[in-house]
Amino acid sequence: MRGLISQIIMAASLAGTASAAPWVREDDGWYARALVAQDTLGDAVGWRADVYGEYGLTEDWTLTAKSESVTYPDYEIFDRDAYRLTLRRKLLEVGHWTLGAEAGPVYGSTSTGFTVCDGFGFETRAGLGYSSAYTGRPYYVFADAAYLHQDGGCERTRVEIGYGSDISPRFFVTQQVWLEDGRATADSVKLENQIGVHLGALDVSLGYREEIGGQFDEHAVLVALVVRR
Repeated sequence: MRGLISQIIMAASLAGTASAAPWVREDDGWYARALVAQDTLGDAVGWRADVYGEYGLTEDWTLTAKSESVTYPDYEIFDRDAYRLTLRRKLLEVGHWTLGAEAGPVYGSTSTGFTVCDGFGFETRAGLGYSSAYTGRPYYVFADAAYLHQDGGCERTRVEIGYGSDISPRFFVTQQVWLEDGRATADSVKLENQIGVHLGALDVSLGYREEIGGQFDEHAVLVALVVRR
């Protein structure tokens, strides 16, 4: 049973869903993701790169860190860098259900659409997830609720809902939607789909993310690499 749960947790850590609040790493286990995307925001074409990591401090506590940089060569006003460090706690585990929460500081420029929040702040989130296996293939679903506050009274709330599954011993798919509401930033609804391949300890995935909320035009093509222990 422990082996099956470990496989399910690994599936729940596929590229694009690593920051889901319900699940933690095993003690001394780690996860690392590197992502590169070509973003298009209105008429501006830019590049996004981020690195994200998790480390299991205990069976119930996980440390997470993320660094993100976005650059638009012809629209430097949209360039930004952001950093986040959080502690994640598994609160409850009943059967295939897991409840978790995390919180920590953020720094830099974060944005939604054409509006930007800057400076220091903090992010908190809670999440509920379900993970199991169907015909021997792991799958998961989760829902997170997050709150972000930065200098100058910039506040945002976000709901993230995601799904992922192995569709064969080698290939997997993930889908995620973000619904965001901000006091100083635009409302946003984003949808992302990824398909990837397991290559031993390395996962490689290709994805497409699109703003479907209608307040601004944004979409991206992305490639993600994931390794874990």
